[in-house]
Amino acid sequence: MDMARVWPIVVQYGIGSILLAVGIWSGISSGYLDMKNPRDKRLVYILVGGLLLLVVLKSVFTFWLPYVPQKGGA
Repeated sequence: MDMARVWPIVVQYGIGSILLAVGIWSGISSGYLDMKNPRDKRLVYILVGGLLLLVVLKSVFTFWLPYVPQKGGA
């Protein structure tokens, strides 16, 4: 695997996850997000789940699908 394909994912989602963690932490510490409130808890789960879903989707298109053999048609 060429590292030129790996580093953009590491940088993009590594920095993105750090920014997401800082944003969630500041929202909780400032009182804007109340983790006892079901709506706020669901929002945090959606944000973290969305980031993880995007990492998985990007990884599938980068690491798995380019190596799936094509079957000839006709």
